[in-house]
Amino acid sequence: MGFLQAVSQVVLGVNFLFLVLLGFSFIFIEPGTGPYVMAVLTLIPVVLSLVASVAIIYTGWDPF
Repeated sequence: MGFLQAVSQVVLGVNFLFLVLLGFSFIFIEPGTGPYVMAVLTLIPVVLSLVASVAIIYTGWDPF
């Protein structure tokens, strides 16, 4: 396993933690408020980095 895949596994774990925390916070915030908007905007980079880390792990890409 290369360095990039090891980092991707750490990023994947952190992303799952963030998704659990965001899911838990959606229970308590009301739609249409400022915190709700920030939670939705936070969801975008979390999902993008989750998809990227899964793609790196799945393909086995190691450029270094």
